[in-house]
Amino acid sequence: MPTFIAVEEAQEQILSRIPATSVERVHLGAGAGRFLAKPIRAPWNSPRFDNSAMDGYALRWDDLNPIPVTLDITGESAAGSPADQVVQPGQAFVISTGAAIPSGADTVVPRELCNAVEGRVTIEESPAAGKGANIRYGGTYMSAGDTAIWPGTKLGGAEIGMIASFGRPIVEVHARPRVAIISTGSELVDLGQTPGPGQIINSNAYMLEALVTDHGGVPRVYPTAPDDRQAIYRTFQQAVADCDLVLSSGGVSVGDHDHVGSVVDELCDGMTFWKVRIKPGKPLAFGVAHSGTRPVPLIGLPGNPGAGFVSFHLYVRPALAVAQGASIAEAPLPHTTAVLRGGQVNGSRGRRTYLAGRVSSEGQSLAFQPRPHQSSGNPALFAGINALGIIEEGRSHVKDGSEITIHLLD
Repeated sequence: MPTFIAVEEAQEQILSRIPATSVERVHLGAGAGRFLAKPIRAPWNSPRFDNSAMDGYALRWDDLNPIPVTLDITGESAAGSPADQVVQPGQAFVISTGAAIPSGADTVVPRELCNAVEGRVTIEESPAAGKGANIRYGGTYMSAGDTAIWPGTKLGGAEIGMIASFGRPIVEVHARPRVAIISTGSELVDLGQTPGPGQIINSNAYMLEALVTDHGGVPRVYPTAPDDRQAIYRTFQQAVADCDLVLSSGGVSVGDHDHVGSVVDELCDGMTFWKVRIKPGKPLAFGVAHSGTRPVPLIGLPGNPGAGFVSFHLYVRPALAVAQGASIAEAPLPHTTAVLRGGQVNGSRGRRTYLAGRVSSEGQSLAFQPRPHQSSGNPALFAGINALGIIEEGRSHVKDGSEITIHLLD
């Protein structure tokens, strides 16, 4: 087992061992934010019939030579009320956007190119697209049976709208993973308690509970486990039996009171345990236990709140996506670039550095403004941010005004 590995290797090792949750059927209205489990196929052609892309006049292209030309208005095709007559030579039908193209017509001329008076319309100008202009032909977008949405797609408004257009009230999605949240440390006290000497509030449990909820999981927060190996083992053992993923905070370093690594090792019959080349968040524990035949991944995050926050977005957030059916390739946070503002920032020797900050628009580019006091122990560091700036290992600093790689969190 290597002493240090890169972030991408840690992600690969974790995501390749995350099992997908079961499939469940939900009402379409409850499908938003869920990951599709079965393909959605078009039940019919789209468009279902030839229809007009404009308000105007449906007519025969051959009647537009020469221009201008005056035609008799002899019918109408409205949305939901198609014409039952045939457009004959020398005739035009009034037509609305989305209305079926009447038989005999092969072109739609927009109303603004026409002048209609007392049952007749003068076409002042031919549509530039020529014959077939402004007609959406049936089956242009998709044919009946085509896959419209693939499994692993996260359903948003556009996807929900498409499924609704197919007349489907039920959609098959992956179940939300049940996530155990375990905090370890004898120094931790819960909300409502006054910390004594050397004690701190267990803020990580609340942070992780909110992050898990934000990213599709169903959190279950367990009582804080003191720095006692048996107590930690029992808590983990119960969490493995109850949940689809076990997430812990603290106890993953190599101190005398850090027991999470050895517990994960025992429960998983050997674990992958890393010191990742990253700041903040160097220690990380990972393994896969089993509840019967069901695999249950265990991810041990560092107890420092800032390190836990960064580690969640790099490892747990994509793991939750994969558990819900997202592809491994698309689950990690994507990269983009921005211009650094606010002064030079420094990297960490031999480790990739992640900076908390905000991204905003700056002309045609993005600007990244790091927060002051980039200490992972700063409780205000990550509140209100929307991006993580990245300084690659081996790079000592990034100058103000230079390009910097970022992860967008929103």
